[in-house]
Amino acid sequence: MSGIKLLDGAMGSELIRHGQNLPLHIWSAESNITNSQLVYQIHQKYVEAGADYLTTNTFRTTPRAYKKTGLSSKRAEQLSLESLKLAVQSAKKASKGKIRVLGSIAPLEDCYSPELFPGEIIAKEEFEQMGKWLFDEKIDGFLLETMNSLVEARICLKSLVKFDIPIWIGFNLLDSSHIRSGETLIDAIKMVKQFAVSCLLLNCNPIHRTIESADILANNWSKQWGIYPNLGVGEPSPDGVIKDHHSEKEFLNMVHKAIKLGACVIGGCCGSNPNHIRLLKNELDLAKSL
Repeated sequence: MSGIKLLDGAMGSELIRHGQNLPLHIWSAESNITNSQLVYQIHQKYVEAGADYLTTNTFRTTPRAYKKTGLSSKRAEQLSLESLKLAVQSAKKASKGKIRVLGSIAPLEDCYSPELFPGEIIAKEEFEQMGKWLFDEKIDGFLLETMNSLVEARICLKSLVKFDIPIWIGFNLLDSSHIRSGETLIDAIKMVKQFAVSCLLLNCNPIHRTIESADILANNWSKQWGIYPNLGVGEPSPDGVIKDHHSEKEFLNMVHKAIKLGACVIGGCCGSNPNHIRLLKNELDLAKSL
């Protein structure tokens, strides 16, 4: 298990667990402004648990999301930028310069609804803006999360390569061999190979779907790859509220299978918490000592 790196775990479901109300559209972005101390504390817990990478709480810090709350275009842009800056500051404060900070970028609309993609021209403009904002805050790399269609993932990648920092990309799956849009995971891998992507991931997918798909990554991608699954039982919940969780044993069993296939980045998505990262860290430390 040498060479395995740990990504952090969930932010949104952790905010919910700590009593935060995540409003429609902007979701966890609200907490960057209203409770940045809690965002920082959650990051800090992941650092203490052993994470090698922190993900900024910028999944919904976009003018598009803020405009849906009824704000003017100007005010939406102001608040989304403020939220983004506070999110990066919280992650950097927790990292203390020792943990790499990845800037999270999500699909422009609901990550489980690829049919809502607003089109290539609009997407290019919005992804370039998001990329510049994060780059200006001196993140260590981009983390494209829950990408759900080839067209949106491609436009996002094309919009970010000019910033010349590492890019990781994670796909959300419809089933074990297709991304959420219905396009094949193999075609998604082929598309990603056209860009300078450092790490390919499967994220926010149920445990069983994650491990069933990991074999496809192992056989079709030669660079580093990894997983950070949704720990809710059944299909992922769009609002991040999870009633039934997979056990720690089920989580670790899946991780061991993925590592045997060659995964070198492991973390958790919705439903995970610092204890899951601590479990992974303990497993890795134990393996090194044997």
